[in-house]
Amino acid sequence: MEVLQLVGHFQKWNLDAHFQNSIGDGFIFCAYSFPHGFFEVEKINGYNTRQILETSMMDLQFFAKKEAKNINKGKLGTYDFHPAANDDDGSQTNVWIEGLIKRAIKYQIEVLCLKDVIIPNYYENNDLDQFIRMVKILNHWLKSYKKAGVRYFMTLPITHHTVIDDNKIDLLLYHLTDIDIIFDGYYIICESKPEGIQKISTDFKYLNNLYTVLSLLKKQKFTTIYSYANWDAAVFLALTDIDYITIGTYENLRNFNIKRFTVNDDGGPSKGFYFSEKLLNFIKSPLLNLIRMQKGIELIRNADNIFSDVILQDGYPWSNQKPEVHKNYLLAVDRILKELASIENVKERTKAMIQKIDNAIATYHELEKKGIYLTSESRNYHLDTWKSFLLSKS
Repeated sequence: MEVLQLVGHFQKWNLDAHFQNSIGDGFIFCAYSFPHGFFEVEKINGYNTRQILETSMMDLQFFAKKEAKNINKGKLGTYDFHPAANDDDGSQTNVWIEGLIKRAIKYQIEVLCLKDVIIPNYYENNDLDQFIRMVKILNHWLKSYKKAGVRYFMTLPITHHTVIDDNKIDLLLYHLTDIDIIFDGYYIICESKPEGIQKISTDFKYLNNLYTVLSLLKKQKFTTIYSYANWDAAVFLALTDIDYITIGTYENLRNFNIKRFTVNDDGGPSKGFYFSEKLLNFIKSPLLNLIRMQKGIELIRNADNIFSDVILQDGYPWSNQKPEVHKNYLLAVDRILKELASIENVKERTKAMIQKIDNAIATYHELEKKGIYLTSESRNYHLDTWKSFLLSKS
């Protein structure tokens, strides 16, 4: 298993985290944040561009189809083959977008010289059959175009309506694992839609069906890339091998939402969150004052994490715009995922994750003994569900 940083705004943080702190094994760059021609310079933030691209992929983010032109933010429109830059010619979506996808594939190989190509595809919430037809069309075309030494990963954006529907998941997997499929693997994205005041979903159907997708595709010998992953990726990794998992800085890189690509909307202001390995959760930064006052900081502190040490200092000026806030998360989750992946036996790996969950629950109890009751998304709303889910599979 390798960890890839999903890169959006402030790419310098990601590059520094990798090249200076050995966080992650490579990158996936999001076209929303990087205009056409961005990689034509010799160096990016002081790092050799060719060296960066050698361990990188590119997500060209075709998700919104014809609605991509609805937003006036981002860089998608700078790519002349992107739906955001092309007028609707009145044809059906599949006909209109097929040629654009082929050009996007060629761009990654011929211009960026990438050896791992993510085949862009769109988000389809209503007509799953239409999405499946596009997968088959591209698979057929790839049989004659496929280049030696290049791996091809079909984008699989699983909508929330799909992931909670067992029949839709069965239909999707039936076609994605067809004997005629020649893709090397799948670039898997899942729209989880957490409930209010939660950062991750605790919907049992979401957990079970996404696990089914990841495990079945892996059993069928496809390489799996789980992208836009949140820290609950550890739960899925505890049950099945996954080849690549992404980690991201901001929320929009950890929780896929189609509205980012269809609606002009900004996230609300935030002073930031502290991610604690010991709680397996984010803590809203203002709550750290209470924890410090009640002498509970050591209960939540991440061990051997220089970024954690900096941001837990008394008087630290918290802001969601500070790199160390995000690097603490990247380092912590990279460590959790790699520790689990190092356990080859899946049953033992599951046990190890359950132990982490038990330890986190115990830490919440220790905080409460000190009069520290965490609220909102910082509370324990997820651990019991995770444990129940893992036990149901063991």
